[in-house]
Amino acid sequence: MNRTIVTSLVICIALITLTGCQKSQESDSGLIQRARLVGNENLQLKKQLEEKDLKIAQLEKDIEQLKTEKAQAAQKAGDTNFRIMQIVAETEKKNQALVQENEKLKQELKKLKVQ
Repeated sequence: MNRTIVTSLVICIALITLTGCQKSQESDSGLIQRARLVGNENLQLKKQLEEKDLKIAQLEKDIEQLKTEKAQAAQKAGDTNFRIMQIVAETEKKNQALVQENEKLKQELKKLKVQ
């Protein structure tokens, strides 16, 4: 009878131990699977981050190019405005000369009418 009780206890302890090990293995495989999923997600996020970094670098280059183009356009506009001002000044000088010539011709015409 003692032998039966001892054998029963040994079998119970063995079953409990095996059942505990199986749960541990199941939880370990679950943890491993979860770790793989997290690892894969991290790799995807790193790839997305690298893509975003490349896009940011390209956008920064585009911004610098646009700044350069803006500066060139401003310079060109300034040059154009300066040239327009020169043309206006030249035109005013010519206009003034024509006004003076017109006055001179009017005076000569007046002299000729008087004679």
